[in-house]
Amino acid sequence: MKQAVRSSCALVGLMLVFGALTVVLAQTPSATPDPFVIQLTSSPALFRSSAGDISANGRFVVFESNGDVSTEKTPARNNADGNREIFLADYAQRRIFQITNTKNVPKAAASPSPTPTPSPTPTPSPTPSPAPTPADPTQIQIEISNNAPMITLAPELNGSNRRVYYIVFTSNAPHPANFDGVDAGGALAADGNQELWLYQLPEVADVDLSAGLDLPLQNLAIDANFSQLTNTPASRVPTPGATGVFPFVAVDNRDPAISDNGDIITFISTRNLVTAVGNADANPELFFFNRNTSTIVQATNTLSTSSGSTIFPVFQSNPSLSADGSVVAFISNANLVGTNDDGAGRGNAEVYVADFGGSSMTNIRQVTRTRVDAFVSTVNVLSPGRRLSRNGAYIAFESLAADPKANSSTNEPFLGIFVYTVATDTFNLVGSRATQFPGDINHLPTFTDYNGSLNPGTLVFASALNFRPDGTFPPMAQASEGLNVNNVSQLFATQLPISSSNTFTRLTNNPVGSTFGGTRPLASETKKRIVFSLGGTELGGGNSDGSSELFYLLTPEVISSSSVALQFFTGASAFPVPTVSPSPSPSPSPSPSPSPTPTPSPSPSPATAAPGLAPGELAIVRNESEDFAPSNVTASGGSEISRSPFLPVELNGVSVSLNGAAAGLYFVGNSPRQITFVVPIGVPAGTAAVVINNNGRQFRTFINIVPVQPDIFSSTGDAGGRAIVFNVTNPMARTGEPFQVKSLNQDGELVTTVLEVSLTGVRFATTGEVTVTIGTTGISGSAITFVGPNRDMPGFDLLTFTLPESLAGAGDVPIVVTVMKSGTNFTSRPTTTAPHITIDP
Repeated sequence: MKQAVRSSCALVGLMLVFGALTVVLAQTPSATPDPFVIQLTSSPALFRSSAGDISANGRFVVFESNGDVSTEKTPARNNADGNREIFLADYAQRRIFQITNTKNVPKAAASPSPTPTPSPTPTPSPTPSPAPTPADPTQIQIEISNNAPMITLAPELNGSNRRVYYIVFTSNAPHPANFDGVDAGGALAADGNQELWLYQLPEVADVDLSAGLDLPLQNLAIDANFSQLTNTPASRVPTPGATGVFPFVAVDNRDPAISDNGDIITFISTRNLVTAVGNADANPELFFFNRNTSTIVQATNTLSTSSGSTIFPVFQSNPSLSADGSVVAFISNANLVGTNDDGAGRGNAEVYVADFGGSSMTNIRQVTRTRVDAFVSTVNVLSPGRRLSRNGAYIAFESLAADPKANSSTNEPFLGIFVYTVATDTFNLVGSRATQFPGDINHLPTFTDYNGSLNPGTLVFASALNFRPDGTFPPMAQASEGLNVNNVSQLFATQLPISSSNTFTRLTNNPVGSTFGGTRPLASETKKRIVFSLGGTELGGGNSDGSSELFYLLTPEVISSSSVALQFFTGASAFPVPTVSPSPSPSPSPSPSPSPTPTPSPSPSPATAAPGLAPGELAIVRNESEDFAPSNVTASGGSEISRSPFLPVELNGVSVSLNGAAAGLYFVGNSPRQITFVVPIGVPAGTAAVVINNNGRQFRTFINIVPVQPDIFSSTGDAGGRAIVFNVTNPMARTGEPFQVKSLNQDGELVTTVLEVSLTGVRFATTGEVTVTIGTTGISGSAITFVGPNRDMPGFDLLTFTLPESLAGAGDVPIVVTVMKSGTNFTSRPTTTAPHITIDP
């Protein structure tokens, strides 16, 4: 979460509270899978996190970011300087590790002013520090960056029944584990090339991700585990940044890809890495690194063509490997097999596939056979990443060609998705391509749903088109027949092999304004677990500034649907929250009451809202007839500071979402039949669809989301009881009731007593909006000193205030918290059922 907060202690034992049940009817399931989206990163505006790769089991996500997004921060390992670093998100540990730790080489500091005028009395600012901003390019002498990470999908189990994963990436740091930005001896200034690096993770045991168990911390960022694979002179030395000019660093080694167990790595380089073959003309050639023999193999050897004084560069790019590294797909404009020549010695960018036996590349085949027309400069797009299926049988790419093997300049205006079957040398167009301006976003297709033979069953891709389930487009008048009426960037899936009877499914439900910004969907071995990057919108996880963040998409299987009635409660005192009928469209402004009656005109007395659930609130859902899980499970290790996600979003095979945003879970069980969860912090006010997936059995209903819903923790976990309040006048000696209006502070002085209330539902309240009523005395204004979340315990909030002397001798009295938002009062339990505190003379 991107705001300054304060934390203190609260009572974990109050998470499981009880209450009455009310019968309601469940709603009809959606025609598309319900997404459970988890926001993994949270960085300030202008910073960017970009997905790189995901392991086959969905546990590890490797990505690059210039934000300080790791959960495991130490003084020596953070990204406060804003370099592009490699990070690893471990979904099982719910932690993010910063793998690389580097700094730019700065320009020499300007000489200080000869007559500085110091401030006579430095005074600390009472305001929070300004939000960080990316590094200023004009102050960079040599930019240091770490790029294009890819992880081994599924390394084999070793003798200890554990797996050793590898991450391949490029970096121009002398050592990416730790580089302080000091160019000792000027070596970087003379070179500074991007080189290929390999990072070895500590061995890890397999984990059931759906169980949501809290694992002991295993540090996955080990400085000694880096290996440099290339060491080459740069084609051009680095140049510094200046006004309007970004710093330059040569990227002569790039586009790395790695086999499932890390034995084979392929990449592109312009350097002369194998002198026996040679690359004196510095063409981008395809290379392999065999980790078992530590040898580099140059797979292509091409020459640029020329016509008079014009040189036409030849290149290879974006290789993709099969699981064992024996098959490679890549794109090239070279005439590698004698069929890529326009008649003037120039070739189009074509897709190729070949075999690799560990020491040489053989059996090179040209997959596409296309020509450019008068309007385009290239026809085929093979994007970076995993475009070759793990069994080497299929290639997913994009093309303007009407027929990618016709060797014709008959091209369409917009890219279509094709799946190429290697064994039969055949292509299949996936659905329909765009037919009118502005076309579509890059589709970046990839394979998933692998069987035991590593044969994929599903193709996943991005699109902003309004596909029908059959892959066609409805006419404008029947746009509602499509799966993406608003033409928003979404993720789609369809079956393999591609045929006219395939069904298209929309996997995400992104709101208007979502942008993929060139990032790609990354699928695990099943479409249940997919990662993507997204900017410009809020998906419920707390991205109010629209930064490009990393998201984990969970799509659990639905085996059956339940019609059991669900009842919701606030999580501190089990105050009932009614379910509601779905709204035709969510209201952008707070609409706390589910009643269809018109909102009354403003009056001097603010309206009091009906109970709802607020973003970030601890909440409970129960039912009276079906178990929510095979057994009772309570989560531990919840934290907004050291965990991502804050809490498990899968617990004993159970997940909960509100408007597609996955909720953090504290408890799921069958005795009681209850789930205790935290409402996602970015869910907007209005009617929210609630979906519960219990190991394949799905529950659905709707509840009302309100901006705030105060609920004070009670000793009974229900109506009445004692309010969970502490005297924090001396924070080192917190005490419970009875309270006095004057207390000793930590300096031993008798001052006005400060009380701290443990509550939920006020995460987004401000002190000026809060009134605390004790008995009949209202406390507000400057007497309210803090309100906000306890970041050590997601879903638990804190409120502190000073006691007025007029409450001396009040005795046993109820305490009520009211928050006024937009002229509406949102109130905790009324006086008749509110918890009490005791104030003595």
